[in-house]
Amino acid sequence: VDKHPVDETGLFHLINTVRGAGSSLLLTARRFPSAWGVELPDLISRLKAAATVEIHEPDDLLLAGVITKLFADRQVEVEPHVVQYLVRRIERSLATAMRVVGRLDRAALERKTPITRALAAETVSAMDEGQGEFEI
Repeated sequence: VDKHPVDETGLFHLINTVRGAGSSLLLTARRFPSAWGVELPDLISRLKAAATVEIHEPDDLLLAGVITKLFADRQVEVEPHVVQYLVRRIERSLATAMRVVGRLDRAALERKTPITRALAAETVSAMDEGQGEFEI
């Protein structure tokens, strides 16, 4: 919501419509609503009444679990030490975990080898150097 100027009237009517239907509305933003610069008094009131939750970066345990599940979803077995290597070296976001797992899976398939710590290091290094699609 906070990436573009907020259509205050539109958002106000959306909130009212959702509330009137007895439903829920999920808004995501990088900043709390109080920092959006909203000027419409009725919208300010609605936003103040809304529950807000701050989602932090995943901790080591959660990120390791996500990476392990992403590999399992691809039916790829990876040693725990490879997962721990990735947890310590990648950006702490789920989007990055998904990109890394996809690239590692693709690289291992192309090479016809298992995913090793060395391949993980090579992949992470290539991603850090900004190589979108890279030859491994």
